[in-house]
Amino acid sequence: MTVYLFLGDDEEKKAIQIEKLRDGRQAETFDASEATPEAVVSACNSSSLFGDGTFVLLRNLDAWNAAQKAKVVAYIGNPSEDADLVLAGTKLGAREKLLAAAEKSGKFHKFEQPTGKALVKWATGRARKLGLELPEDVAEDLIERCSGDKIRLAREIEKLSLYVGGEERATKADVDLLCPPGTQSNIFAFVDSLAEGRRGKAVEMLEKLSSNGEAPMKIMVMVRRQFRLISRASALFERGVPRSEVAKDLKVAPFVVKKLEEQSRKLGERDLERALSLILELERGLKGGSDLPELLQVELAVVALSGRDRR
Repeated sequence: MTVYLFLGDDEEKKAIQIEKLRDGRQAETFDASEATPEAVVSACNSSSLFGDGTFVLLRNLDAWNAAQKAKVVAYIGNPSEDADLVLAGTKLGAREKLLAAAEKSGKFHKFEQPTGKALVKWATGRARKLGLELPEDVAEDLIERCSGDKIRLAREIEKLSLYVGGEERATKADVDLLCPPGTQSNIFAFVDSLAEGRRGKAVEMLEKLSSNGEAPMKIMVMVRRQFRLISRASALFERGVPRSEVAKDLKVAPFVVKKLEEQSRKLGERDLERALSLILELERGLKGGSDLPELLQVELAVVALSGRDRR
């Protein structure tokens, strides 16, 4: 039996490969943020009740530190003959011993999710296999709503194919009806309304995020990240850096860079400095620096960030 190391951000391809390897066997699944390497190794050394080999899956490998990974490296040197172990994560350093061990004694695969035009091509191809015509502009809209999440994108394409049926061609109206924007899309809209001083819209978007179960602290973190990205993107665009290079530098998808460029045009340097200062003040309050209810703190920050209502 074998140890497999699956890295990369294409969760859909990982899931397909994992199911192929599992081949109907009962899987014993662990999450590295909760499980110890000893528990995973112990599961690998346990015999299957059905005699068809043990299948052990560890997700979120990135959560383990070097000492924890070292125990798996030791296991790879002397693996169980009756178990397949799949280690799934996002990335490992080029010099990490676990990566070297998997390349030498196991099987290593890297699954990188397509982005930009490649993701649009994947989406239209996936739709075509389901008998659905998905125009490129509609695919781009759908990708943005799914925040570039390929697994969610696959589900939404299947939903569209069932809904459109005999018409065979999806429209933006179909996407509007069936595919609600993901959290990242809502955050883009939220920050847009703040940048444009549309206080009413900003409050409306805050209510939507809150009703979707987003905690005040999480909303603050997402907004802080977005404004920081806008600030960094703005500086790069001022230097004449092309979108493709900005995407690599900020480690975001191309469609995200396009939105960042739009938002950076609406905010000057002083606006960004003020926004980041207000967000820092909000963060202090949410971490115990204020006696006000958390959601009220966020609402007050939104009023301050959006300035005069220009709706």
